[in-house]
Amino acid sequence: MPKPVIYDCAPEALDDAFQRVADDDTDLLIIYGGDGTCKAGAICAREKSIPLIALPGGTMNMLPKALYGTTDWQEALDLALGQDAPRWIAAGQVNDQIFFVAMIIGEPIKMSDLREELRDGHVIEAMKHVPQVIGAVTSGEIFDYTVDGAPYVRDANALLLSCPLMSTGARKPDCFELATIPPLSLRSVIGVGVKTLLTNWRDSAHVRVGDIERLDITGKGAFDILLDGEAHSVNAPIEVSLLTQGVQVLAPNLNLTEAA
Repeated sequence: MPKPVIYDCAPEALDDAFQRVADDDTDLLIIYGGDGTCKAGAICAREKSIPLIALPGGTMNMLPKALYGTTDWQEALDLALGQDAPRWIAAGQVNDQIFFVAMIIGEPIKMSDLREELRDGHVIEAMKHVPQVIGAVTSGEIFDYTVDGAPYVRDANALLLSCPLMSTGARKPDCFELATIPPLSLRSVIGVGVKTLLTNWRDSAHVRVGDIERLDITGKGAFDILLDGEAHSVNAPIEVSLLTQGVQVLAPNLNLTEAA
């Protein structure tokens, strides 16, 4: 059995390492790192048509947590190596970019910084972001969008689009889950509670959730988005479509198991 090739690289050397993987006989890619590194590894594995194991080594760890339900890399690796065969997970395509877990679009993505401060126990630092977040939620720009080719009757200034079986409670393996949050009054924000809104906003009574296959956002200019926890800017019009064969992974299907 050939020895595995290990690359311990700084961020600026990551592209070179992926290029070497693309050019050699690698048949399994194990990536350890933060959200950007794991997403880049998934793209590399997708392009080379090899299975992926994504291990948590960052802060949010969106892809590893979605695949293995843990932030312990050793536990995740044990789960991965315990699988009999790789399986496909779907991906989303936003214009010319790809994501494997979720996309958030709209000004309330400012909530992500505050959420991470709260998770890390930095309450004082988190509170510094509250005025900015309240402003984004209550007065963020409303945008027009269509769902599966038809206008969606729901004003929103933030959308969360989760890939199939990547969100808690997801049941359909061939649809995105779309969660929309409308502009809220200051009174509503206070009523919901800032911490609840920021840490668990998907479960708020103000959020509508549905299953979709395609999302189109019209308008002009650039939109701020998060793709698998990484910030990007995308110019409108924006087309989001589903790729049923996103990348092969060695991972149990946690949500499918829960749904059975």
